[in-house]
Amino acid sequence: MSLSETNGGSAVPTDPELQPTSPTGTERPLTPQRSHLEVPTDPKLQATPSKVTNTTLRNFKDNAQYRIVGQEEMVSSTYQEDLEKWFSKWLPGNGGEELGFDPKDLPEEFQNKPFNFNTIQFNPSDKSNYTEKELYSLLCPVIQNVFDLVAYRSAADPSYDALQIKDTSAWSEASDCAQCPDLSVHKASAAQAFHLDDDSKANVAAARKPFVGRTAYSWTLLPGEVKVDKSQEGFGLNEDELDLPDTKNACGTRGQVAEYIIEVLSRQHRRFTFAFYIYRNFARFLVVDRVAAVMTPPFDYVKDPKTFLKFFYRLARADAPAQGYDPTVALASPASITMLKEHMARDHGSIETLIHDAMNDAILYGTSSIWPFYTVEVHDNESDEKSYFLIGKPQTPCPSMFGRATKGFIAFDLAQHNFVWLKDSWRLASEHYHPEWEVYRKLHEKNVENIATMRCGGDVHGPKLQCTLTQESITDCRLKSRIHCRLVLNEVGRPLKTHQTSCDLIFIVACAFKAHSQAWRKAKVLHRDVSDNNIMITETIVDGEVTLTGILIDWDLCKYREQLKVRVATNENRSGTWQFISALRLQYPMKFYELADDVESFVHVINWCALRYHQHSLLGMPKSLSAYVNDMFFDCTASPEGLLYGCLTKWRAMAGDGIGFKIRHDKALKKVINKLVRVCHSHYRSLNLDELQKFQPASVREAQEQKKAQAQTVSDSSFPPRLNFRAALPDSALDEESDDDDADDDDEGESDDDNESDSSDSQPDSRRRGRPKLAKHKYVHEILADALQRDDWNPEPKPLDRDHFAKLLDLNFTVGRRTVTGTKDMTSSQRKRPGPTHSSRKKRKTGASQKTAHAVSGEHTSSAQLDALPEEDDAVASLEELAQVGTDLAAHSEEDAD
Repeated sequence: MSLSETNGGSAVPTDPELQPTSPTGTERPLTPQRSHLEVPTDPKLQATPSKVTNTTLRNFKDNAQYRIVGQEEMVSSTYQEDLEKWFSKWLPGNGGEELGFDPKDLPEEFQNKPFNFNTIQFNPSDKSNYTEKELYSLLCPVIQNVFDLVAYRSAADPSYDALQIKDTSAWSEASDCAQCPDLSVHKASAAQAFHLDDDSKANVAAARKPFVGRTAYSWTLLPGEVKVDKSQEGFGLNEDELDLPDTKNACGTRGQVAEYIIEVLSRQHRRFTFAFYIYRNFARFLVVDRVAAVMTPPFDYVKDPKTFLKFFYRLARADAPAQGYDPTVALASPASITMLKEHMARDHGSIETLIHDAMNDAILYGTSSIWPFYTVEVHDNESDEKSYFLIGKPQTPCPSMFGRATKGFIAFDLAQHNFVWLKDSWRLASEHYHPEWEVYRKLHEKNVENIATMRCGGDVHGPKLQCTLTQESITDCRLKSRIHCRLVLNEVGRPLKTHQTSCDLIFIVACAFKAHSQAWRKAKVLHRDVSDNNIMITETIVDGEVTLTGILIDWDLCKYREQLKVRVATNENRSGTWQFISALRLQYPMKFYELADDVESFVHVINWCALRYHQHSLLGMPKSLSAYVNDMFFDCTASPEGLLYGCLTKWRAMAGDGIGFKIRHDKALKKVINKLVRVCHSHYRSLNLDELQKFQPASVREAQEQKKAQAQTVSDSSFPPRLNFRAALPDSALDEESDDDDADDDDEGESDDDNESDSSDSQPDSRRRGRPKLAKHKYVHEILADALQRDDWNPEPKPLDRDHFAKLLDLNFTVGRRTVTGTKDMTSSQRKRPGPTHSSRKKRKTGASQKTAHAVSGEHTSSAQLDALPEEDDAVASLEELAQVGTDLAAHSEEDAD
């Protein structure tokens, strides 16, 4: 099999056996070039609602996330480039458009068609004399004339696929996203995806009706946004430099544009995408890849229609790679889809649900307008061989424009006829970062356990190496090129969130922790991105017996031990997933990365999962839970230098205050969390805070010094206090929670061995100093090993769909950005923190503070309602098996030579 480039929309298979068919199973003649965009005539896809209904909406919280994150990315990574330079780099043209659009230069068929905007005349007042809908009907006919002109001049090429423009502003696609671009450009062969029935167009104005269509992100070549309200102008009108307005409406406009681009990049396989923005009589073009967005200055398209129409002319004449498509991806052939269906009929155990979720949409609708089947080429860097895989809906989409843009797929191996995991991402082109396939080979050479096995992997070529290009237009030396790469793993795992019991949770994390430990000891590799999404559950079935294992994946941010020996302050971007980065790194963002940061991340993974999926004291108090999760895991501030820091509540929890919740109905889980937190307490008491100050942003250090000179306490700073908190903490502070008198507490009467102090804590408080227990794997190993041999775990499987966070409306998902909440415009410092302070310790011991917070919230969520969800029917590791693993871990911890 081979993939060839065409100018019809994307790369397609050249093998006649791989030509597509209609989704209904009826063969119909199609040219190979247009096959990529052929859309079915299934009536289910044509029945587009005339207005958005709840069934077509993605969760509003996710829409808000796309817009908030997208607009922040626009602010930080959008640049302006001279108009002619922008055209020469991104759409240089190949002759023809220079003929102009004057009637004397046009074919006879086009001489009476408008190629200008003389009918558009905006008044100079702040109030526009046009509505957005009226402007759509004036823009679309002229742009369509340009596309028709290119099609006329390309009539001799039977493979040419013309472009069309649609007004998609009011019609959502029949999927999970309700946001609609004002205008959408697409291939003519994808017209059915944008089709609206007559009933949906019944109330549309006559001038607008020929161009209306429904949104179809999977087939949109580029989106366009139109604004006429002065308050909504999102990018400014400065021709010399980009000067972004900072009003709420302007931020909203940028968020809209960003959301459209994110949807296109997430749904399709693109190297980059174009977009256009119109404010009244001014226009801008922009191009976006995984590094930055590069935008033209604003220009008056009414006075200069030739420049405006040149963009669409050149776009229509460009081939698929020049339009941003990835030539190594093609629409799947019917033969491949048939092979997939046959294999799906077999029993695939616990991953069967995941497989059907990934593949069923495309099987139901065929070459649908939502998640079509594609054939993907993967080049192996070591063997130089090419392999081909069939993919559908991504299991881990990327809600961002820039960065690694990791997308994970359950893929069908067309050669070996089995399901594998395919990871598509954009790695940094830097000698300081190791390609993931190189890391996997290194780990396997050193016999590291509990990691995935690699099928193949390498950089993407097509035919030359696929790299980002926007950084070449920008003088900002911080921006580095990214290289498109793919990795295929033999194991298809379940997410950690699908664990059944608390014992399973600790067992799976323990397996991943063992992999982390061996990678450090044997291969001298530090992972640097420990998170819940990077710990997967795999299972093997031998003679009907199911064995669970946890594996640690995603090693693309790892570093080798020799690299970590350079212990200097650094301004490089933080690595890792924000929720699970160590409190030390979040408060001192210039600190060098250490083993202890990764070990602490495992503690945060367990706490996160316990809060999200298990019973605890904050249930029934959604406002308190939301505030705590925001402060503990999402709080973020940007310093004037651009460094990100935050999560002071996490620092306080690790330094001695303890976590702000208590596990219910599960003695063993409560014990393991308490002991892990104690290890963190000891480690943080060993830190030299004076030495750490140099790792703070300079602006924060200066502010702290100024406060100190004015005899103000440094504790008022948003950074951790420089006071000697070790001497102030009583021994009882080491106990994360003490038993209260709640009737439903199942720990009553149990002695709490967490009150036992280690030898370093036996000295007086004024001289007490902890040990750096996170600097080795040993202590956490011992805790996990001991926990897995306990017999007091809660045996009840958690409901399959239980997610305590799903009911929270104001979680801050703007990770790594300014603090923004979903329901209230307040910063984390303005919210009451449910986490304890030294002064509230006594009150919290009686449970009074939690009862007060419950009364203030005025909201009650029944735990019984959460428990009433259907239970998961899956394999559960026996306590005997887990105890054996615990024994192995204990033995392994004795060998730990960190």
